[in-house]
Amino acid sequence: MRDGPAHRRRRLAGRGILLAGITLQAVLAAGFDLQAQPIRLTPPGTEQRPDTPPQDSTPPIGQPGMGQPGGVQTAPLASPQPSTELAPPNGKSPEFVIQPLSAPDPSTAGLLDDTNGGLGADMWQGTSRAQAVQSIGILPAPVSASALRDLQRRLLLTTAQPPAGSGGTPSLLGLRVEQLYRLGQIAAAEQLGTPQPPDLKDPIFRQMPFEVALLKNELARACDLAAAALREDASPYWQKAAVLCRYSAKDIAGGDLALSLWRDGGGGEDPAFNALAAALRGDARAKVETLGGASPLHFAMLRTAGRPLPKDTLDVAPPALLVALAAYDKADAELRLNAAERAVRYGALPAELLAEAYAAAEIPEAQRAALTAAIAGGKDKSARAAAYLYQSARAAGDAKTRAELVRRAYDLAMARDLLLPTAAAYKPLLNNLVPNEASIAAAPAVIRMALAAGETGTARLWRNILMALPPERDNAGEIAAEAWPLLLIAGEDGDWRDSRYEAWLAAHKDMPAAQRNARAALLLSLAEGAGIAVPTERWDSLLNAAVTGGRVPPVAVWRNLLRASEAKAKGETVALALALLGPNGGLDADGQSLATALGALRNVGLAAEARQIALEAALLRGF
Repeated sequence: MRDGPAHRRRRLAGRGILLAGITLQAVLAAGFDLQAQPIRLTPPGTEQRPDTPPQDSTPPIGQPGMGQPGGVQTAPLASPQPSTELAPPNGKSPEFVIQPLSAPDPSTAGLLDDTNGGLGADMWQGTSRAQAVQSIGILPAPVSASALRDLQRRLLLTTAQPPAGSGGTPSLLGLRVEQLYRLGQIAAAEQLGTPQPPDLKDPIFRQMPFEVALLKNELARACDLAAAALREDASPYWQKAAVLCRYSAKDIAGGDLALSLWRDGGGGEDPAFNALAAALRGDARAKVETLGGASPLHFAMLRTAGRPLPKDTLDVAPPALLVALAAYDKADAELRLNAAERAVRYGALPAELLAEAYAAAEIPEAQRAALTAAIAGGKDKSARAAAYLYQSARAAGDAKTRAELVRRAYDLAMARDLLLPTAAAYKPLLNNLVPNEASIAAAPAVIRMALAAGETGTARLWRNILMALPPERDNAGEIAAEAWPLLLIAGEDGDWRDSRYEAWLAAHKDMPAAQRNARAALLLSLAEGAGIAVPTERWDSLLNAAVTGGRVPPVAVWRNLLRASEAKAKGETVALALALLGPNGGLDADGQSLATALGALRNVGLAAEARQIALEAALLRGF
């Protein structure tokens, strides 16, 4: 037997974000600063175990398990079973057929097992290979809801025996690597996909190292990788890469040839690429008004040509590019702060770096009074306003002032669709915020921010203070009633109570009937999705109500999810539930989709995950 594939170790460095003139260290810790982990693509015991556990500065993906210190793991092969066949009746000895052992399937590889967050080595049991490939192929990305994103990452990183069936391209491993990269989980994607298994031909194994080098501004290394790839693959993707490398090396003739080959080879329409190629060639008249798909290649061409970022850059940038933009020293401070916010929103950077970015933003003292008034009047919803509120909350000397600033930060975060990253950045401040009667007006925001940050104890404490007060004092009773669904779904209020449901309905008595009924139906769906028994009578009361809204679920996804869940096909169930809920944590999903997806997850043993997804959906939908 040949030795297993050699381990390759690389150090990918590149830290720092300059926000308003202040360097923020370790901004790339989640994506670009790592040491490649040792890779195991053969069954345990066939190669020497590394002596030293590797380091990894990405957001935690769990501790190594299965006795393997880090790196890619594979599910153990099934043990051979003794034959129970009887000897033939003629008394002759049975013939023995010697067959070579087949090579281990590289798609078995993963980084998580049952000891550190994996979904189980048998998670593809009951699923065909074609079904697994299809379900992984429709996973959403990027994903802004942290509970959904964490479950999706665990699905993609789990060491598991792949389903039976013939391989091919795309491979199961290649799809997993590609989806991790699309999520912005760059370090995990590199660990899982390096080195490239020789029998797999997925383009991602070549494209990802090239693009990561571009994002780190390692143009020479990127062009070496592109040249090697082009020798074996003359596809339009690598012809475009050749355009960048030739023009950046001042090889105008070579760049012109590569551009011609790309166009003649049916590369398709890419106006942004054409404009960038002209700018890189030296055409001062070329206007770069958009980055198009905002791929790392487009960004590298723009950066090499010395052109400013187009206005639509942040709107089209994928998570991996957002990380690079947060550290791009040619961009202004506001854009870099916006990029950091969005990168944290999609999980490509840790929330701690957003807190550092807010704290580091320079806001002149002379502008602070005007900024305070603009925020209070709802006229300033910028990243700069968010940074100012964070700095003010940190500096606040009394609990009432800090609570009020948290309230404003919550309102701003909801308006900017940044609740989860904002709450994560404020988590240390929430823990030190003591509730009192003077802070009642801020209680709704504090409770929601605490739940979004995972601080359920803090949320419960604030709700209990409200319930201990006379209900009429500053609307304490109504505020507590409105907070009840969130505490219930979070598992902090025990079982269903009709009295509290009635109080919640009463708190919404001024809402139009159709809207109130739709909200009630959504609450019942989320509660049941979290595993809470809802009395049938509560559903009966909504039978004749005008309950509408939400996107219609894709029928094929919905139907296959029901099949997979019934068969207890765990991996496929998780993938299809994620696809049904979409990238925004069920923000746009109708009640039926939410109930189906969450019920399917609970049916395959993921009740805690279903509850957390339900809680985030409730928070994002304004409960």
